[in-house]
Amino acid sequence: MEPMSDKTGARPKTLVIHIGDHKTGTTTIQNALAVGSVQLHDAKLLYPAKMNHNYLTGFITSYRKGTPLPKHLEDRDGLIEVAAQIAASDADYAVLSAEAFENIPAPEFHDLVETFFRGCADRIHIVAYVRPHAQRILSSYAEQIKIGWYRGSMQEFFDHNLQNGRFHYAPRFAQWRELFGDEFTLRPMIRKELKNGSVLDDFAHVAFDGRPCTVEEFEPENQAMTVRELALMYFLQGQFQEQDPWLRHTLGWELSRQLDRSRGDSEAKVRKLVMARDLAEAATAAYRCDAEVMDAEFFDGRPLLQNALRDMEKQSAPRAPSLDPSQFFSPEHLRNLTVMAKIIEGMLERQGKWPSYFHSHRIKDIERHKNARLGLDENGDPLEPEADAEMPAGPETAAPPAPQSAVTTSDAPTQTPPPARVLADAAAGAAPQKDQP
Repeated sequence: MEPMSDKTGARPKTLVIHIGDHKTGTTTIQNALAVGSVQLHDAKLLYPAKMNHNYLTGFITSYRKGTPLPKHLEDRDGLIEVAAQIAASDADYAVLSAEAFENIPAPEFHDLVETFFRGCADRIHIVAYVRPHAQRILSSYAEQIKIGWYRGSMQEFFDHNLQNGRFHYAPRFAQWRELFGDEFTLRPMIRKELKNGSVLDDFAHVAFDGRPCTVEEFEPENQAMTVRELALMYFLQGQFQEQDPWLRHTLGWELSRQLDRSRGDSEAKVRKLVMARDLAEAATAAYRCDAEVMDAEFFDGRPLLQNALRDMEKQSAPRAPSLDPSQFFSPEHLRNLTVMAKIIEGMLERQGKWPSYFHSHRIKDIERHKNARLGLDENGDPLEPEADAEMPAGPETAAPPAPQSAVTTSDAPTQTPPPARVLADAAAGAAPQKDQP
C-alpha cells in the first residue's frame, strides 16, 4: 500500500510538467492526453487542458514582467486557477504540457514552480525531450518556413542560431538539473531510444513511473513536409508577410493540416528536406563539443547526440534543396495561387478572430477523437452502432512557443469559406512542374 500524503490525505500526488523541447513529438503527447488516449490501470490522471498549456506563457510573462495580462487571456484559467484545480483533484498524476516552456530560463521557471505549484502536489517531476542538434535545426527551419516566420536560407538560419546559442543544449539543461535535481528527467528524441520506438509510449512510461497503462494509437500531426510542400508554403506565406505573425502561424498550421489530409499514398515517399553536405559538416563542427557534454552528463556516456551528428552527414545531399516555387510549379499555377492569395488576404483583413478560428479546428479534432472514444458523435450524442466506423480521425502539434487561446465555434468568422482550405485545395490540384534531382 502506498503511503498517505500529508497534503492531500490520499495517495501521493505527482505533478508532471512537460517542458518540450520543440520538435520532439509534443503535439502527439498533448493531443493524446487531451483525448484520453493514455489510461493508467491503477491510478487517476488529470490533464487540465483542451489541447496544451502554451497559453500559460502569457500569464507567466505578465507575472515575470509585472505587465497587464493580454486581453485574449482574461477569461482563461491562469497559474493560480490551474494550481487550485490540481490541488483539488483526487488524481494521482496531473500533467501540464507546453513546449513553450523551453524558452523560459530555468531559474525563472523554478521560481514559478515554487510560487504556484509546489503546494498543490507532493512531488514535482519535470520531463523534457531533446532532439539531436542537426535534426533539430533541420526540423525547426522547416517549421519556421511553414508558419511564415522565417524567409531566409537554411544556412542563414543555421548561422543566426549558432550566434545566439539557441541549440547549444548543455548549459541550459545543466541549469534545469541543478535546480530540480532528481525531479528533472531528460530523454533523447531518438526513435531507437524511445520505449517501443514511440514518444507517446516513452512519455507515459517516464511520466507515470512505469505504471501499467494503455496507450492508444494517435495519428501523428505536424509531420515533416515534402520539399515541394515547403516550397508551396514558402510561396504562400510570402503573400501574407504584412499580416500579424500569429495569423501567419495559425494559417500555416491550417494549411499544413489540409495538405496532410489531401496527401495521397504515392506522395508518402516523396523526398523530405535534408541538409546540404557542407552545412551538415558545419553542424558537426559547431555542436560536437556540446554533444559530447550532453552524452556524458545526461546519457551515461553513450554517444547518442554525437552519433546523430554523423548520421546527418550521411543523410545529407551534395547541395541544399531549393525552395524556389518555380522549380515545382508552373507559371500559370503560381499566378493562380497569387490571385487567390490576394483575394484571401483581403478577406483576412476585413474579418476578425481568424487566428482563433484556425486554432479552433485543432481543438475540434481533439473533441471528435474524445467523443469517438466514448461512442459519441460530434454533438455528444450516442452513435448508432453502424456509425462507429465512420468517425473522422483528426491529426496530432507543436504548438509553437507562444500563448494560444482555446476558442469555441462562435469565434469562427461567418459566411466566409475557410481561406486555408481554399488555398490548400488549389495547391493540391497544382501539378508539379518538376522536382529537384
